[in-house]
Amino acid sequence: MKLLADSPQDVDIRALMSSDTQGDYIYMYPPRQAYSTIDGRTATSVIDKSLEHTQHDPVNLYLHFPFCKQICKFCNLYAVPLGDDSLFDAYVTMLEREMQSWSARIGGRPIDTVYLGGGTPSLLPVDALDRVLRGIEKTFSVDMDSVAEVALEVAPDTVDARKLHDLQGIGINRVNLGLQSATDEEIRSIGRRHGFDRAQRSIVDALEAGFGNVCIDLIYGLPGQSVESWIATLEKVVALSAPTVCAYPLTLRPGTGFGRRGVSIEGHDQYRKYELARDVLRSVGYEQETHVRYVVAGVGGYRQKVNHWAGQDIVGLGAGARGYLHRLDYRNGYSLRRRKSALVTYMEDMTDGRCPIRSGFELDPDERLRKALILGLLNLDRRRVVTHHGVDPVDAFPGIFDELTSLDLAQVDDDRIALTEAGRKFRDLVVQLFFSSDVWKRIKEFDYSE
Repeated sequence: MKLLADSPQDVDIRALMSSDTQGDYIYMYPPRQAYSTIDGRTATSVIDKSLEHTQHDPVNLYLHFPFCKQICKFCNLYAVPLGDDSLFDAYVTMLEREMQSWSARIGGRPIDTVYLGGGTPSLLPVDALDRVLRGIEKTFSVDMDSVAEVALEVAPDTVDARKLHDLQGIGINRVNLGLQSATDEEIRSIGRRHGFDRAQRSIVDALEAGFGNVCIDLIYGLPGQSVESWIATLEKVVALSAPTVCAYPLTLRPGTGFGRRGVSIEGHDQYRKYELARDVLRSVGYEQETHVRYVVAGVGGYRQKVNHWAGQDIVGLGAGARGYLHRLDYRNGYSLRRRKSALVTYMEDMTDGRCPIRSGFELDPDERLRKALILGLLNLDRRRVVTHHGVDPVDAFPGIFDELTSLDLAQVDDDRIALTEAGRKFRDLVVQLFFSSDVWKRIKEFDYSE
């Protein structure tokens, strides 16, 4: 992860904005680079204490399916290249066993969202995914019809109209299609084998299948992507009229295909592309929810991410899955260098009844406050922060908020803090001001040898 200075106290926001420095997209705090090794017994103890604190709140489930046709060159998530589909049934069995290990902890709590992510969960046949959803119902005593969002990540070349119809029939109500670009050359540059026509057909089929919400994911900053090709992508996406569009800045990580190639990103171009996405999407009626997400009011959205950033528990299940709880952020076994062995280890852990968690970060009250501010800074309820954390954020970080308001990056009212238009644009710079010195040090020392 790219840190902006030697320490959080040395971050010079004014200079960084003036030089068009782009910060890495921050969607979690602490970042995974701050995690340390944790044994299963310790993780279990901390999780049990954490869940006692949130026992009356809704919970969200994230289930990770690591299988992919290919490893896309931008991706640093845990995935394994799929040789064949012989592992699917066994993997679902292991997920069922891991769910069972959580049943006594969260069974009976309302489940607000379920997200089947990856990897490429849409590679699995519909009956396997249906088995997963029925397993959730049985294990956690929940009616899937009562779950507000049941989402599935979909690679465009893994579905057709019939499969999408069947997915809708088993209870999926939101699909997330990873388009990334509408230009064939850019799509293939990331390692995909299909072009835009194939992806467009899948998006149209999804929109016609009856899902309550269809999301299109885009990336700006791909190698060779010009301002003109980015505009062309936005225009083609706008024409599809999906309820949700997410436009993410390319983040470069060591160990990814782009990272190994030494791909570079120009901050000036990136901010220009951000502004184009914002202006084009808002001009046709999309509302800007965050600095990456645009929605049709009352239809679009990403409920699990909203819940995560609001501090609800996200229980992560599966090989390489991450979970975000009140007192512990954790990750099941993961490796970019030894992808298959990490999957084998997860399967062995589940077979032998061992906890699959290998790393995490235990959050003390100070880190929980920082997490709430970093993830909620787009529109923060000061009174809610006081209720949950016992301190007003402006009192906790007076110097930072003075600086943000003086630079017109944030508006501070008696009951609310919100990023301004400029603050949204530079959000990934702003939030690093709130990193703790401990998290900063851990990130600096992280060597990406995992």
